[in-house]
Amino acid sequence: MLLIDKYAYRSRWVHVPPVYKGWFYLVTLILALTLPVVYQWGLFLLLMLLTCVGGRITLRQYLRWLRLPAGFLLFSIIAMVLTYHQQPDGLIISLPVADGFFGVSRELWGMAEQTLIRCLCSIAATYCFVVSTPFNQCIRLLKATRLPMVLVEQMLLTYRFIFILIEEAHAIFTAQTLRFGYIRRRNWLKSLAQLAAMLLQRVLVRHQQMKASLFVKLYQGEFL
Repeated sequence: MLLIDKYAYRSRWVHVPPVYKGWFYLVTLILALTLPVVYQWGLFLLLMLLTCVGGRITLRQYLRWLRLPAGFLLFSIIAMVLTYHQQPDGLIISLPVADGFFGVSRELWGMAEQTLIRCLCSIAATYCFVVSTPFNQCIRLLKATRLPMVLVEQMLLTYRFIFILIEEAHAIFTAQTLRFGYIRRRNWLKSLAQLAAMLLQRVLVRHQQMKASLFVKLYQGEFL
């Protein structure tokens, strides 16, 4: 079981019907994209509080989850606000480069702030939904929305193979670590390449085993 599933199953709202949680998620996403910036910050703090309280997680753990998307957001915001002009007018911070000035645009800064808080609110809404909704409830919710069954089954298979990838990668990594495969940089790169190659082979074998088991169980083309 993935760590996020453990939090979902022990959530205070795990027994709430998934339809209600789905509507709450949709409404918070709409608010995250439409509210003014001041209210969006308030929505972000509210969603963070609901996630920590409902999911029984600490603020420190929540902030750790935010680190990865925050890194992508940081690089995106930096790329958005940096610009090049012939004159320093309109630049908050400027640096002479060649025949112009390179710096932070005052106009783009406001746009970057809106983009940042909208992304943070959307991420917080997603965390709040995921931490309170186990995957089996997500499948029920997707079926209730009348999505094509092939899309629901693709999500189910993708979720299943995440477990297979993690399990096989952990087994290979443990075996390599016990044989001192990561003690030096040269060995580290070699072991990492071997892990990727062996992981592909093992996943293909597990896929063939799954097909064989489905054939034995008289699989008729539908998982659900």
